[in-house]
Amino acid sequence: MASNIKIEWLTKSLAMYNAFVSEKSVAHVRGGRVYELLAIDVLKKSYQVAINKALIKTTNTISYAFQNHKSKINGDICVIDPYLLALGKFNAKKKNIAIVHHIDEDIFNKNLMSKIFYFNLKRNLKKMNAVVVVSEVWKTTLTNLGINNVKVIYNAFDIKDYEFSNDEKEIFKKKYHLEGTKPVVYIGPNSPGKGISEILEVIDQDKYNLVATGKVDVSNKNVKTFFFSEEEFPLFLACCDVVLCMSTMTEGWNRIAHEALLSKTPVIGSGTGGMLELLENADQIMVKDINELDKHIARSIENTDQYTTAGHKYASKFDLNYFKSSWNALIEELA
Repeated sequence: MASNIKIEWLTKSLAMYNAFVSEKSVAHVRGGRVYELLAIDVLKKSYQVAINKALIKTTNTISYAFQNHKSKINGDICVIDPYLLALGKFNAKKKNIAIVHHIDEDIFNKNLMSKIFYFNLKRNLKKMNAVVVVSEVWKTTLTNLGINNVKVIYNAFDIKDYEFSNDEKEIFKKKYHLEGTKPVVYIGPNSPGKGISEILEVIDQDKYNLVATGKVDVSNKNVKTFFFSEEEFPLFLACCDVVLCMSTMTEGWNRIAHEALLSKTPVIGSGTGGMLELLENADQIMVKDINELDKHIARSIENTDQYTTAGHKYASKFDLNYFKSSWNALIEELA
């Protein structure tokens, strides 16, 4: 294995850079950024890996677009943020990998600038030595756009972080007042596109102990909103009776659904984007008619063992050994 290879991450995200430098909790980093930080973590055990600070975005888009960043790219292999790719901020003389977590065409088609951005993104993806996606649906999507060298590397987790005793769960429930006879139902993060308002419109709210997460409370007296630490969140998922992932946005995968399955909690989801593959392979419930959500929750609770066993079996395939070997194989292939 060529340990002298220099791998350079090109991202505009200051939060991701700070998390990389501090090597502390990444509670302020979400979704795809967490995936990339984990990729960096497994790769730096074999290679020289750094985030290029010169490309962190600290100005407005117009000013940033006209800055000369190419001359500041030094890695042998570069892993590139789609935002930078659309702006052409990569060096074609290097070996380049793009990571695409998902593509929201509704956003890209909303105005002329967005359409130009999307056009450039597609054009430059075709110039990459490899494009990493997190589910088969995105591999199919990109292949249909004429983009080759697409490789699926799924989200992965440290499985032992999702193992809890009954005592740990009981203590946590008491701490956050989640004990009682009503099922604890997590309705998702309080952020756009995650389906919370749609859920609350159709379910019988009095039946459940409803919980959302986020820094902003859900404006509904029947919902408790918490902002859990990175360490607490898996334990919270393990304390739930059901996790709802009713996203209206097109998901890349759905890390929360994956984490819930590792925590041995059933998941009910809308199956948008890559979430479809996750829930199908994990034998979980997908909702075709949201008006039947109460019925699905009852079914999930009545058959908890069935759903937790199947879900955990599938989700556990994607551990750190899988992730490390997948990323190392890609780097060796390019090197």
